[in-house]
Amino acid sequence: MKLSIGEKVKLARQEVGLTQKQLSDRLKCTEVMVSRYELGAVPLSVERLEQIAVIVGKPLGYFFTDGDEANASNAQNDQERSAPKRAFVFDLDDTLVDGRKFCGETIARSITSQVPAADFDLICQIHDSVRGMAIEDLYVTILKDLGIKADIKKLLAYDKVIQQENIQRMKLFDGVIEMLQLLKQRGRKLYICTNRSKVLLNKVLEYNGISAYFDEIISCADAGYKKPNPYCLSDLINRIGIPPKEFIYFGDSEVDSQFAQNAGIEHIIFDQYMNNNNLFQKLINMFLV
Repeated sequence: MKLSIGEKVKLARQEVGLTQKQLSDRLKCTEVMVSRYELGAVPLSVERLEQIAVIVGKPLGYFFTDGDEANASNAQNDQERSAPKRAFVFDLDDTLVDGRKFCGETIARSITSQVPAADFDLICQIHDSVRGMAIEDLYVTILKDLGIKADIKKLLAYDKVIQQENIQRMKLFDGVIEMLQLLKQRGRKLYICTNRSKVLLNKVLEYNGISAYFDEIISCADAGYKKPNPYCLSDLINRIGIPPKEFIYFGDSEVDSQFAQNAGIEHIIFDQYMNNNNLFQKLINMFLV
């Protein structure tokens, strides 16, 4: 039977006698994250797979056998032949803005305000392993993993208060402004399409001074069509009249990947934290200047 990439990671780890904890220590991530990698709950970037390949003594191609390697090659060739992009659509959290640690701590503060016995650090670890969800779904998932009950509406209300009072902690990754400036100078259309609520979304953009770069800012959660439901992205494509092949979506999670695929456009999924929080700066330095 054909194995998934996560299952191949698990098999390779077991072959060299590593526990999930030992692999997580080598990767400098949580044991929960390794478990989610192996279950396929969290997507593995090429950079992360390269790290794992070195640790387990496998070539990178090991993870793309049984036809996946050919499919990956074909996909790359198709991408190289794709049309030039005129519309750039971005996720916000962990794509343009560094909010993972702050958002995890906010959720932990909110939950422990109702359930003082809850493990603050464990909540942060679980949050770190779950990406792309709307805030309400994050709370539901984390509470389920902890096996505790709490008033979701009160948690969300307190979460909103904490975020509004600490909006300065939501800072741009290095190179974001330079990248946005360059794209606008070259006549590209820029959009944000995210699950974050519009009130907090606008505050984050205003604090960081980047609202004016975007032609439209869309909250999928507020619209009632949370990612990966493609409604908001498909609606954007239909309204502005640029062909889908000239769109590209940038995100950081499997939810973002599914979102773009469901809307029928190309996408790039990456991990800012594996690139020392400066992926856009690296791209500008290497390719765009």
